[in-house]
Amino acid sequence: MTEAFGVDASLAEAERKGFRLGMVGRTFVLVPIALFYLVSNRYPINIYIAALIMAAALVGLAPLALVSSRYERIARYALFAFDVAVLSALLALAPLSSGGDIPQNMVFISSRGEYYFVVVAVSALALSPALVLWTGLCSVVGLAGATAWIMAGMDRIVSFRDLPASPSREAFLSVVLDADFIAISSRISEGVKLVLVTGIVALAVHRARAVVWAHAVVELKRSRIQQLFGRYVPAQVAEQLVNSEQLAPQTREASLIFADLEGFTRLSESLTPSQIIGLLNSFFSEAAAIVDKHGGVVVNYIGDALIAAFNSPLPVENYSARAVSTARDLLSLVSSREFEGHRLRLRIGVATGSVAAGTVGSAERQSYTLYGDTVNVAQRLERMNKDFNTDCMICGKTFESARLSAADAQSIGALSVAGRDRAVEAFSIGGRLTNP
Repeated sequence: MTEAFGVDASLAEAERKGFRLGMVGRTFVLVPIALFYLVSNRYPINIYIAALIMAAALVGLAPLALVSSRYERIARYALFAFDVAVLSALLALAPLSSGGDIPQNMVFISSRGEYYFVVVAVSALALSPALVLWTGLCSVVGLAGATAWIMAGMDRIVSFRDLPASPSREAFLSVVLDADFIAISSRISEGVKLVLVTGIVALAVHRARAVVWAHAVVELKRSRIQQLFGRYVPAQVAEQLVNSEQLAPQTREASLIFADLEGFTRLSESLTPSQIIGLLNSFFSEAAAIVDKHGGVVVNYIGDALIAAFNSPLPVENYSARAVSTARDLLSLVSSREFEGHRLRLRIGVATGSVAAGTVGSAERQSYTLYGDTVNVAQRLERMNKDFNTDCMICGKTFESARLSAADAQSIGALSVAGRDRAVEAFSIGGRLTNP
């Protein structure tokens, strides 16, 4: 229900913008048409026609004041009906010249009737098939009504039916050049063309709405994905999920950060639940922004800890160096400011190696997760900071990949890590060693 409402809202907004564009475009179309009739026709008929067209242009701007109101949809239908009515009146009533009594049926040799197609085309900008069909229907009725009005005022009607079989040149010209010639079949043909064009335009608008619908669905998916991953997930991650419904399982070399707030459990005992959440949100917002700045992805929050990945799921260059720079910026963050009136201390573990990643869970709820030895090493290094009174420990592979030197990090030596047979070469980039 929520998704359908969101898509309907997107379509309504697209219709609204299209209608505004159509009204502005309509004005720019009518003004040059009015000037054309002002120049091409003789006085005073040119004044009458130009004034009528300009008045119609001004009337078309009035519905803009009703945009976003409950009368907007009614205004759309009324405006296009008005346009068709004005055009039909020009056909039926406006004389071709002020210089003499020219039969009104001769208006069909002018191009006035072609403007019905322009009105139908403008209605398409509102992205409403129903409005296009309404405009086309009004146009067919208007053309038929103008023709019937003209025929009602004629004492004699001449049409192609009055031609003899295999007419000679003289016989053909005597009919089509007759002052009472109205060519009923041509008027029917024009009505059929209007119906066909209206149907084609309405179908094209329907297809355009389908595109808008699909775009709205994609945006809703993107919104759900952002909720799944959090506010600070890069747009590229969302793009992958939108295209494939999930991040394809992958194994690649990456650097991971496991950062945990030291002593937060003890601190939280003196805070209310709302204060705890406020403090965590304040810290995580700043921390995630730092990770994002360096090209990483905050994969998960676990209590008062966060896990960030570099080069998984998004490929980045120099991912080990980026992870080390992020760790340093995070340490600088907590040392330089307070969060909700409290000083925090951060312990960080950084590891580099092969990482398996992908979305897991049920069809209703999924999360993006990292697996592998590298995850374990990063988490163990974070915990071992407490034993060595350090703020950040990195593994030897991170040290080498980031091209650090002894001036950048202090060697701790080979450490035994739980859950791992081989020792891990560790380095410190923060704090002081109690056991050098």
